[in-house]
Amino acid sequence: MKTLKIIGFIILSFIIVFLLGFVLSRTALYFYTKHRSEVPVPNLVNKDYKKAKHDLYKLGLYIDKIAERNSMEILEGSIISQEPEAHSVVKKGYTIKVIVSKGPEMIKIPTLDNLTIDEARIRLINSGLEVGNVNYSYSNEIQKGKVIYSQPVYGMDVPRNSKIDLVISLGKIPTTIKNQKDIYDSYLEDLNEN
Repeated sequence: MKTLKIIGFIILSFIIVFLLGFVLSRTALYFYTKHRSEVPVPNLVNKDYKKAKHDLYKLGLYIDKIAERNSMEILEGSIISQEPEAHSVVKKGYTIKVIVSKGPEMIKIPTLDNLTIDEARIRLINSGLEVGNVNYSYSNEIQKGKVIYSQPVYGMDVPRNSKIDLVISLGKIPTTIKNQKDIYDSYLEDLNEN
């Protein structure tokens, strides 16, 4: 019976020491984290991601890129948004979550050659682009009223909503001005100004 009491006393002693250690460590941890240095979160929007990472590290903060998104306003590699917001107060060691810009969405210019101006406009709009300047030129190969070429040219990548210039055919070069280059150039200048 006496050995049973001793074993019970030892087990009870271990439990009390364990509980006491647990309570003391939790209390110490609570006070340590409660009184840790706090820092205001800087404004990271429109700042280069690598520069922001360096600046946060100097403040004792970390950064986590949670997503990338296209943006017409924010340069590629710069921060679009952050969480928590600027001027919030957080403890050192906190991780700021950010969304980084992939730059503008790029669109391939579709084939516009040999389309009417209305057909070219529809194709550009359906692609997320717009008609820019429209100029006119004679062409012995392309029918009157059809696109001779676009600028920038077919297949190039441009940002969404870019304006694409078109050159529209006036038809074949008239025989009256075929051999008179100065008159031809002057005539084209007058057409392109209108």
